[in-house]
Amino acid sequence: MLRLVGVFLVVSILASAAHAQRMVQVAPETEHKPLVTPPKLIRFVEAAYPGTEGEEPIEAVVELDIVVGKDGLVTEASVARSAGEGFDAAALAAARQFVFEPARKDWEPIASRVRYRYVFELQEPPEEMTTGWLSGAVLLAEDDSPAGMVTIEILNERNELIREIVSGPAGTFVATDLEPGKYEVNILGGEYGNLEVEEEIVAGQVTQVIYRLGAKKKSAYRGFGETAVIEAPPREVVKRTIDKEELTRIPGTRGDALRAVELLPGVARPPFGIGLLIVRGSAPQDSESFIDGVPVPLIYHFGGLTSIYNSYMLEKIDFYPGNFSVRYGRRTGGILEVTTRDPARDRIHGVAEISIIDTFVTLEGPITDKISISGGLRRSLLDLVFPAVAPDDIGIRQAPVYLDYQFKLNFWPTKRDRVRISAYGSNDRLDLILEEAAGDDPAIRGNTQLATSFYNNQIDWTRRVGEKVEQELAFNVGPNKIKFALGNEFRLEGTFIQTYGRGEWRYQITDRVRLIAGLDVYTAPVDLTYVGPQPQAQEGAGSQQGSLAGQEQVFADVDTTLFRPGVYLESDMQLGKVTRLILGLRVDHFSEINATSVDPRLTTIFTVAEDMRVKLGVGIFSQPPELQESDPGIGNPGLDPIKAVHLGAGWEYDALPGARFGIEGFYKYLWDRAISTPNGEEPFYVTGGIGRIYGAEFSIHIRPATGRQYFGYLSYTLSRSERKDGPLEPWRLFDFDQTHILTAAFVYNFPRNWEIGGTFRVVSGNPSTPVIGSIYDALNDVYIPIDGRVNTLRNPLFHQLNVRVQKKWIFDGWKLAVFVDIQNAYNQQNQEGIIYNYDFSQQTPLLGLPIIPSLGIRGEL
Repeated sequence: MLRLVGVFLVVSILASAAHAQRMVQVAPETEHKPLVTPPKLIRFVEAAYPGTEGEEPIEAVVELDIVVGKDGLVTEASVARSAGEGFDAAALAAARQFVFEPARKDWEPIASRVRYRYVFELQEPPEEMTTGWLSGAVLLAEDDSPAGMVTIEILNERNELIREIVSGPAGTFVATDLEPGKYEVNILGGEYGNLEVEEEIVAGQVTQVIYRLGAKKKSAYRGFGETAVIEAPPREVVKRTIDKEELTRIPGTRGDALRAVELLPGVARPPFGIGLLIVRGSAPQDSESFIDGVPVPLIYHFGGLTSIYNSYMLEKIDFYPGNFSVRYGRRTGGILEVTTRDPARDRIHGVAEISIIDTFVTLEGPITDKISISGGLRRSLLDLVFPAVAPDDIGIRQAPVYLDYQFKLNFWPTKRDRVRISAYGSNDRLDLILEEAAGDDPAIRGNTQLATSFYNNQIDWTRRVGEKVEQELAFNVGPNKIKFALGNEFRLEGTFIQTYGRGEWRYQITDRVRLIAGLDVYTAPVDLTYVGPQPQAQEGAGSQQGSLAGQEQVFADVDTTLFRPGVYLESDMQLGKVTRLILGLRVDHFSEINATSVDPRLTTIFTVAEDMRVKLGVGIFSQPPELQESDPGIGNPGLDPIKAVHLGAGWEYDALPGARFGIEGFYKYLWDRAISTPNGEEPFYVTGGIGRIYGAEFSIHIRPATGRQYFGYLSYTLSRSERKDGPLEPWRLFDFDQTHILTAAFVYNFPRNWEIGGTFRVVSGNPSTPVIGSIYDALNDVYIPIDGRVNTLRNPLFHQLNVRVQKKWIFDGWKLAVFVDIQNAYNQQNQEGIIYNYDFSQQTPLLGLPIIPSLGIRGEL
């Protein structure tokens, strides 16, 4: 009964304020009436009195219709009753900066419309203000809902805490009377992660901001940007930071943020989606993936279904398709940098999920006020379903199984220091018996084994040394193991003990000049045994790529240590208001070929307008040959480092709030590629291959800054990648050349926590080499194919639709979600290659993966 009385009083007050001419009916006790509270103005902005030259100042009243969003910010304002053009414009300009406590319906924030009377009163001229304000709202990046009561610390340039405030239930906050200058703003988001942002306060002005906290990452938006985290300006021509809160919801990824990398411009689609990273026409081994600044041997489990690090423990993913900073070396393709999330410091949190593909659990929370930990474990469920779908001629000793784990401990000894101790690893296993020969290669039969694993153990220390110097140190050690066997004809087994250390120092010399110096050292004792045909270059090998039939076996026992130190220096200079100039130099040494490379790089960024940037870059990049190419037993230790020059130009335009357009043009020239000698003669490999890659990328990212429940991506890449395997050889297409790559994704969050999205891809088929005949090898009783010109055919156009539907229930203290993620929703039979019969006289298309539905349930604490 008290609830009904309260409802009656609230509705009566609202009706009276709006001069409503209707009676309010009190519902019977059995009928539920929502509790509605009106918006409340918590920050008023004084309008500038309009100019009235030659006239006496007057008082005036402008009535405005204002729409207040559920975040408390004004989304629309219009004049309901005019007082003249000058007064109307001034009132509208001021009202659009108002901040409200939003209206609520049953305590949930809702959008509302109010009538506001703006009165211009004649007053004595105000004294000049000597302080400024910081005002805004803290929202959740996932759905733009208010973050609630969040602690906000404001520190001055001497790192002294001068203000500590708590945002209201709608996430809004105001800090008044701040002295002009730069401040560090720390938002303590609890389970949604902490955020550290630098703001500048100007006397007499209100700095209005919107901060967004990601449930599994730190992120802040000021307006809209493709780069979601406010940090040091990028040091590359193209840097794409993946907003994980969006990309875990991309259809076809099963909520895996790293799987969403393949949707970015410039990333080619690997055959069968097996998880290779093919960036701007470069070979997979030309690109590298890092986790918290440390290189990892692989980023996906076999088959590419899932990445090796749980997405709910990630903070952000940075992708550099080319012209990357001198911080990264030893690669000529692209860089994928994965940053993990700090464990929660407020309370215990956890996520558990089970689907047809795998199951995982994560847990995190504080130990003390300065120590927090997190951990995760995942195991595949494929071994439960694979025996039921495997062909009858395949015996199964060990069905495919993968698992991964993550552990992290964070320690904050002082406000200037952070120490992280982490351990993570991955293990994949598969063991089959092939009773029949595999495809067109009769040598592939019998026992087939695949086992890969790596275990990284890392400690890093970040310290702010004084006011202008930052230091970052990291050390990692862990074993990598591989075991791969195909019948009796091929066997590879090895262990690599990877040790990696990095130190970086950043010195802010002046407000316009920053200097960065660093060193990193990679060492790896290698113990490897190989039995199989003499290794040769696989890319561009035509139909003989990976063939074992009729080839003479060799044996190699590799016992060596790789030692690859590198140092780098970079300067970042702001030249005037428009131009930023980044100059870098990197020096690397490769012990296996006793060679040193010197790589200069240059990037220039022009801010031609507040919402428009033009970027230009050029640089030299180097990487060592592959281990089998430089080993003295099966390769040539006299090879040179592979070199590449990157040229790039980019244009970005924030055309509308929440919409960014981008165009990137690129050109790469490769030289000193390792190529096979004729007929596999010693020294097996020589330096002499070249390559060229060129193209353009177009992208649109739509994500309204506030108040919308959808986001979308559209990207198109037009490119060509070619290789030349010697001075007298013709130019040919690269094995993974894909002329056209079109990707469109759209996700909409409907009422009642329903979410539906789709991803559509159209990609040129990969090139292939025609077989024009065969020769019978009587000694080995096999037919050897005769190839036509390499990569002069192409598979048909690939196209696929992925769909994801999710329903979420939100309870007190936890959430439950049920989802279905469908890959290849209309079951398109895409051709991935060609299979030949025993004498290569007949061929059959090799089809890609069929429709794959994945049903799952997830709980979050």
